[in-house]
Amino acid sequence: MKINRLILIETSSPGNLGAALRVAANFGVTNVALVRPKATIEDPIVDQWACGARQYVDIEVFDDLDAAAADSKTLVATASGRGRPDQPIVSPSEAIDTVLQRGSEDAALVFGSETRGMNRDDLDRCDLAVRIPTDPAFPVLNLTQSIAILLSHFAIESSPSETNQPEPAPHHTVEALMAHLHTTLAEIGYLDPDNPDRILRKIRRVFGRAGITENEAAIFRGICRQVDWARRNPRDTDGGRFNR
Repeated sequence: MKINRLILIETSSPGNLGAALRVAANFGVTNVALVRPKATIEDPIVDQWACGARQYVDIEVFDDLDAAAADSKTLVATASGRGRPDQPIVSPSEAIDTVLQRGSEDAALVFGSETRGMNRDDLDRCDLAVRIPTDPAFPVLNLTQSIAILLSHFAIESSPSETNQPEPAPHHTVEALMAHLHTTLAEIGYLDPDNPDRILRKIRRVFGRAGITENEAAIFRGICRQVDWARRNPRDTDGGRFNR
């Protein structure tokens, strides 16, 4: 198992972008997705810092994280701080163990901007949040340093998994399920209309920890469809059974 995609959100420095491409090539990551980049790939500084790495890396530009991660099955975000109760932050070794246990062959590392890191919405969309341990007296790492450290952890500590764990569902499948849950739970009054994300974040964390599969996602969507049907047909207690 290895990381097969690097996702960089709002990277602003062309030097950092070029250096990130070089590190990606160093560790065999052949796909780099840029989400709303502030630095342009055509900037000559990118090539200077990439040192010829662009020929080894496919680069794509996207408007949002969902599009960039659509086919990825495990998203590992980088974060600072101690996290929240509904989204604990793990060490690099713990992240690697989780990815291996899930048997995922389509994992991506996600990095936020150099100045602000990752916003909460993007962080919520990731399955794991990892923090690189540093000295509290000076904890700030450069973007490229962070990429190199985590990719080296995955290269050193990961090994082919022999688990029988089924493959997690692709990111786009999970997002479609979350959108359906949002609609259904809002319609039956389960969500706080002023803060629906409070519950949805917790549900998302459950799916992330479990590594929900495509079949399991289909079951949950079937439940949502049945709830939707029952709400539209409150007096029909029999005819709508198994209306999946």
